Amino acid sequence: MITILIDVLLPIAVVATAGFALRRTLPLDLVTLNRLMIYGLSPALIFVALVRADLRGPDAGRMLFFAVGVLVLMALTVWISALVLRLRGKEVTALLLTSMFMNSGNYGLPASRFAFGEAGFTLGVFYFIMQSIMAQTLGVAVAAAGAASGERHVWRQVVDRLIHMPQLYAVAGALALRWLGFNPATASGIAHSLFEGVALLSEAALPIMLLILGVQLGAGAPIVQPTMVAFATAIRLIISPLLAFGLARLLGMDGIALGVGVMMAGMPTAVNTTILAIEFDTRPQLVVSTVVVSSFASLVTLSILLSLVR
Repeated sequence: MITILIDVLLPIAVVATAGFALRRTLPLDLVTLNRLMIYGLSPALIFVALVRADLRGPDAGRMLFFAVGVLVLMALTVWISALVLRLRGKEVTALLLTSMFMNSGNYGLPASRFAFGEAGFTLGVFYFIMQSIMAQTLGVAVAAAGAASGERHVWRQVVDRLIHMPQLYAVAGALALRWLGFNPATASGIAHSLFEGVALLSEAALPIMLLILGVQLGAGAPIVQPTMVAFATAIRLIISPLLAFGLARLLGMDGIALGVGVMMAGMPTAVNTTILAIEFDTRPQLVVSTVVVSSFASLVTLSILLSLVR
């Protein structure tokens, strides 16, 4: 466990802490940083990873299906919990947001590289792609469903967010390039130089992701409803990877695919869920509190989890 903490999570914590310290000392514009990542670095990272990836095995398809399966299991867990605890309205919506959508990008992708190398990182990219799509579509639907004023326009917002997701176009571009027979290892001339430029951009993605994570956590927020926050954190960091392990075995996943999938399922709540919670007024303080608590608690839970599945 100590070895995992030092080898995998300490490098992540160093970069995230730098972002945290910068946010505490400088008036950084978080909106601009997020847009830089979403519209610039993240698409480049996905594009380059998919062009270089070996897609011949079954693990890529399984990982995509697995990501959807984890999300469904989390939704069922929250639904059952809501019935047992008699939760209603926006509390259920907030619990869905914090439980279904994990930080598979800013946190998960660097962790997958440190823990499982390039092969694990590529599988992590597939998980991240599916999570991004679901967060920007189903996440909007869930948040809007919990807000009376948002129900009329929910599908319009879902479609609008989907067509404006640059990650989708990065996936399409990478697959088109592969179909045309492009090989980055043997390419030359203008095609090689253009790809190397995008690759250079993609190399900045992981450290910037971690800096942004630290900046987001550095914004700070008072912890509200500690019992609900603890419950939501337990679902995200403990229940989720346990159910994910069972699902992975059911799908025949093993080795690196199993490790990456279960680790991704054990990531803390996605920071971007706070945007949806604020936009649709679905207990935003509860969501923000869960993001903060689950992010710090994950240093312990992921150390234990990775020591079991790595």
